[in-house]
Amino acid sequence: MIKNNWQPLTLGFLSFLTRFIFLGYPSKVVFDEIYFGSYVKEYFTHSYFYNDHPPLGKLIIYFFAKIFGLSNYADFNSIGQMINGSDGLILRFMPAFFGALFVLLIYYLILKIGLSKKAAFMGATLVLFDNAVLVQSKLILLDIFLLFFGFLSFYFLLWFKGSKQGSKKSYIFLALAVTSAGLSFSVKWTGLSFVGIVGVFFLMDVFKNFNIKRVFINFLIITILPFLIYFCIFAVHFSLLTKSGLGDAYMNQDFWHINISQKFFELNQKMYFYTSTLKATHPYSSKWYQWPLDKRPIWYWSQQSGDKISNIFLIGNPVVWWAVIFSVLISCGLLFFKSFRKNLSWIFYVLILGYFANLLPFILIGRVTFLYHYLSSLIFGILILVFLCDKFMSGKKYFSNFYWSFISLVFLAFIIISPISYGFPLPINISHFYNYFVNFFL
Repeated sequence: MIKNNWQPLTLGFLSFLTRFIFLGYPSKVVFDEIYFGSYVKEYFTHSYFYNDHPPLGKLIIYFFAKIFGLSNYADFNSIGQMINGSDGLILRFMPAFFGALFVLLIYYLILKIGLSKKAAFMGATLVLFDNAVLVQSKLILLDIFLLFFGFLSFYFLLWFKGSKQGSKKSYIFLALAVTSAGLSFSVKWTGLSFVGIVGVFFLMDVFKNFNIKRVFINFLIITILPFLIYFCIFAVHFSLLTKSGLGDAYMNQDFWHINISQKFFELNQKMYFYTSTLKATHPYSSKWYQWPLDKRPIWYWSQQSGDKISNIFLIGNPVVWWAVIFSVLISCGLLFFKSFRKNLSWIFYVLILGYFANLLPFILIGRVTFLYHYLSSLIFGILILVFLCDKFMSGKKYFSNFYWSFISLVFLAFIIISPISYGFPLPINISHFYNYFVNFFL
């Protein structure tokens, strides 16, 4: 059994190891932990706060912390502030847990796409050893929840597509896909792209074999269920925040005297207005066209102790990121050739759609954006990369050498970058090397 399942077992072991090792380090507030750590504490004090993201990611961290008895910890007032070791472990646990599961999800998603075990292992390994995905999984941040639920939705959509349409099983898988997409959207609004992909699958079903009863039921599922999920999560949010707090300043004076439905619509209106009109800048912000090349890494945290310097940067594994953009560009070019298109399955076009649906909307977003906004596109790009390798290279004599050489190169780059992903204390001369390395991408 172990021999037949060595790939998921290896991936599972390494994903939990890389995400949970040094989880309590640094025992200081890092980057946006200053906000999300504070918001989670407001759930414990029941003091109303305002945040321009939906509540689900913060609620996941809160409920886990509550289960483990964490209810009173120091306010997060500044980056670099000390955190009690056990408090940090508890607050960072769920992002790390979801980050570890996400690697396994990608493995089984690639198998469900119809690719080989070699392709699944390769794709999951690229996610496992991407430094940006790692960093977002080890801190009190929300993006890994969005990624997990979004690609879980995609996984269930493939089950929906493969089941007999109109059967009970097809309705269940569609409901699971819609639920997952709604959960992704309930973490951050950028998860809306996964709701859109559900809509694409719905239209594919409509045009392939139209049946008015089936179409009507599926339409109700994909329109009503996401809204109910989204609304219920806000209802939980409001039920916990029963006292006045700093967030009152963002709301109308009669906010506390209206019912949950009116609170829901007012808060979402405020969130939209704030997001669409925000003009703030940041020294490490970036534009959408810089992300595919891994440009503009973000300096998350720094500390000097004696002759050792520690830094945490959000920077992707360049071997992965550059291979992804090369694969996407090659794919777009080859789509103009009929001989290439005739060997493609419909899923390849969905992968291309997923990549650009998560990237191009940022052309229209005027607010400050960061490198981590590319992560959904990156994962779709990894799926495109392994699809091309599996379909057009796997039968070639040189493929095995290429396969293991590429994975080894990805691992080597991961190891080299790891000190500034984990924040290891480094001698000044070695720290200077990493400064030069990061400056290359700035």
